[in-house]
Amino acid sequence: MKKIFFSSLALVCLHATASAEAINFDLSLKTGLTALNNDNGSNFDKGTFNLDAVFDLGYVIRPRVEVAYINVDEKTGSVKSLWQIAGGGQYEFDLSDRYYVDPYLFAGLGYEYVDGSRKGFESQFFGQGGFGLKYPYNDKLTFLTEFKAIQIFDDSKNDENNEFALMIGAAMPFHTVEEVPDADQDGVLNANDLCPNTPAGVAVDANGCALPVVQPQEAPKEVVVSEVVEPEPVPAVVDSDGDGVEDTIDQCPNTPAGFEVNKVGCGVKKRLEVHFESNSAKLSPASMQKIRAFANYLKRMPGVTVTIEGYTDSSGDPKKNMKLSQARANAVKQALIANGISARRIVAIGKGELNPVADNETPEGRAKNRRIEAIIHQK
Repeated sequence: MKKIFFSSLALVCLHATASAEAINFDLSLKTGLTALNNDNGSNFDKGTFNLDAVFDLGYVIRPRVEVAYINVDEKTGSVKSLWQIAGGGQYEFDLSDRYYVDPYLFAGLGYEYVDGSRKGFESQFFGQGGFGLKYPYNDKLTFLTEFKAIQIFDDSKNDENNEFALMIGAAMPFHTVEEVPDADQDGVLNANDLCPNTPAGVAVDANGCALPVVQPQEAPKEVVVSEVVEPEPVPAVVDSDGDGVEDTIDQCPNTPAGFEVNKVGCGVKKRLEVHFESNSAKLSPASMQKIRAFANYLKRMPGVTVTIEGYTDSSGDPKKNMKLSQARANAVKQALIANGISARRIVAIGKGELNPVADNETPEGRAKNRRIEAIIHQK
């Protein structure tokens, strides 16, 4: 039974990793104390080490796999140590942007192997649950504290039937995205392309955006007059980034195509061309390209923050649509973080089926309403 459980858990982890278009997980190492004898109150006296991985596959509940070692070393018994392996799910509240701390809940099933087992202290299956707090330090390191409770599945009256653990540790993110070198074949790699949908044959600059087309001017007709008066030269109006604001007053001269801009040419809102299948928060490879281009823009504008708003169509239950829109906004936020944008610059909000941009009565309109909008905040 033990071998079957370990093998099944390993297959689940491999399938989750292989099926994801991007490897996206946090690896945590924790240490602390475990209380085994809880008949007369909790006695946290057993040293514990815990390694776990939480996978972000775009769902509200994230798969969690963990291994724990507990040093028992009984003075009057034969038990030396405990090895625990468990799988389950973790829900995160994503509050660190506003409160600098991110609580989470987790639960799952596992198996406890007792090294030196004896009657009344034997290897058993268990259920577990708990909660923790994350304290983000930077994009590469997060500190955390965690409380875990375990219920052993055993009918014996002599065996210990529950355990508690208190731990502290740190987590590191491991995020990769699938790379497509040059989607629009304009000669600029996707990682540097701020205009990823340039039509074929259009000349572009180093950022992959179309160069302004200068129309040839007709030669003035010769006019015979008694006195030639030279006209005053009219300065040419130059708008390099094509946002409708000339370069002389444009404070954000490299705004990518598709942004709504203010009177000084700085982006205030952009509808990201990120689409989702019905009832899904999974990002497609084409969507990842557009998110990467937007991340490059944010890197060039370190003084701005962004609010990611997720929307759904009107199909289904409004409450479920609200949760789904939040999951979609969270998926875009995590993708931006994976591309090097600090989590503190991004707020993800689900708007459900509010503010439709197309008719929800047609399949095409519903597809347009399943969208992501980015609101730019200038400091």
